[in-house]
Amino acid sequence: IDLHLHTIFSDGSQNPEYILKNAGQLGLRWISITDHDSIGAYEKLNQKGLTDHFSGGIIPGCEFSVVHDKMPLEVLGYGFDLQMIRDSGLISDEWFLERENQYIDRMKAICRNLGIKLTDSLSIQSGKAFATQVIHEDLRKYPDNKKFFSEELWNNVNAFYRTCINNEESPFYLNQTKDYPTIKEVSDLIRKAGGKSFLAHLYGYFIDDYESFLDSLISHGALDGLECYHSLHNMDQTEFLLNYCNKNNLFSSGGSDYHGALKPTVFMGES
Repeated sequence: IDLHLHTIFSDGSQNPEYILKNAGQLGLRWISITDHDSIGAYEKLNQKGLTDHFSGGIIPGCEFSVVHDKMPLEVLGYGFDLQMIRDSGLISDEWFLERENQYIDRMKAICRNLGIKLTDSLSIQSGKAFATQVIHEDLRKYPDNKKFFSEELWNNVNAFYRTCINNEESPFYLNQTKDYPTIKEVSDLIRKAGGKSFLAHLYGYFIDDYESFLDSLISHGALDGLECYHSLHNMDQTEFLLNYCNKNNLFSSGGSDYHGALKPTVFMGES
């Protein structure tokens, strides 16, 4: 089983056909393609003959960008009606590109003020790469920029995003709360479309008290479950999440968060 997979329809490097073929070769029985704010892969899957590459089950999925208490998060939606999600207007490739290019322009101005070098013409022309990924990759092309960052921030795009872009005290801070729906709004939509919502990769967020954070989310009735198995999680963390689900009557899920080239040490079917 692998219920967290990305394709070229967001920031993955492989097409849906590759995902199905590889899943079949690995002997996976259930998968879900969960592209960021996109269900475009499922239109590809509807092409005649494509699903012949995989004899297992495919659960419709998506990794939605949301906000909770001013903090950007990701929620995995599963088992929903694709047309209802499409008709909701929540997902838009055009709006995604506009939003992320606005973020790039704002971050370029921040970097100029700090003396950090970036490529002047930097922008996202197509696809669904996030502004943070594009900026982080580009600034690392200039060795002189390294003096502005810790080793962790220089080498880890997730750390850069969670502790700089999402941190109100950081000069890189971007207020994304006005651009993202709340976790409750997205979970309500997922449920209305017949699906269930799961918090993605708890330990990918930089939080002081994970249990209190989960309690806050649960108090809003915004989640049906937690992603307990994930490539970022160690055994103790997975055990904590499984126990939390049991105590709070939540479902548990698991997935690799496979992206291909973006995360070369993360492999399909491993979490």
